[in-house]
Amino acid sequence: MGKRKAKENDHLQHNEFPSCSSSSEHLVSSKRLDDASDSSNDGSSQFSQDVVNVDFEFFDPKESDFHGLQALLRSYLDDVAWDLTTFVELILAQTTVGTVIKTAEDESPIGFITALNLERYKAHSCMQEIRTFLMEKCGSTSEAGKLEALWQKQQGVGLIVNERLVNVPVDLAPPLYEGLFQEIAWATEDEPIQSLRDAFKFTDYLILTRVYQEIPKKKGSAKSKNKKTKKKPRNLPQEVANLIYIKPEDEIFHKLSSWSCTFPVDAETLAGHETRGLKLLRLVMCIEADRVQDFAAQLSSLVQ
Repeated sequence: MGKRKAKENDHLQHNEFPSCSSSSEHLVSSKRLDDASDSSNDGSSQFSQDVVNVDFEFFDPKESDFHGLQALLRSYLDDVAWDLTTFVELILAQTTVGTVIKTAEDESPIGFITALNLERYKAHSCMQEIRTFLMEKCGSTSEAGKLEALWQKQQGVGLIVNERLVNVPVDLAPPLYEGLFQEIAWATEDEPIQSLRDAFKFTDYLILTRVYQEIPKKKGSAKSKNKKTKKKPRNLPQEVANLIYIKPEDEIFHKLSSWSCTFPVDAETLAGHETRGLKLLRLVMCIEADRVQDFAAQLSSLVQ
């Protein structure tokens, strides 16, 4: 089915935002890190201040998007060697549910979102490798059993995959997720056979994303004195209460999650994206499908 173009929404037309000197989706803008890192005061910045006007459009996935999605997903499992090619092919083949973001001036994808049923694609090596990766990384956490139970459940579990360049405006997040969950609802009625309709009747969603964690400053240091501590949501465990979310919507998902776990990124390819005073982590979350309406309401409030 065709996508509603993002530029048709008044609040998304001609978005103005600073152009980024790096195209990596794993960097966080200096503005979002000002409160967490003192490096912003040294006069240096990775970002130019040039303002550009861009129209964004949403499309169904298609074969010509292969290399663009592959680039966006290159470090999805950090530096682990896995069957990324098949993973991208699965995303492109599922046109019923899934959206690719492009600009009006360029055919290269700058982001995408989809939801893949774990049961439907369980025989593919890429899904098995994602499971192995998560179990190895989360195996020592208290949530490992819940992760295994979720994967064993399979039927009704959707893996939400959402990757986009860092300088894509947060204004795109509400229509992007609205479109995803709307397409999921449509698929439960419009798919030609019952097994496909059932494949989109999700009860839970699994999300793998990236966050930064503030590294506590040493007591008594001059920079730590007289600095107010930012209050964090009380419903989050202490070990993840000082996170900085690269994608703002991940904070909402985290608050609404039934469980979550974090683990450090040990990939050499991502080491260059570490920022002084911050540690890059992976965050795994499980969100019950009946919390989607709460998520949508909070996400809309976030960008208003």
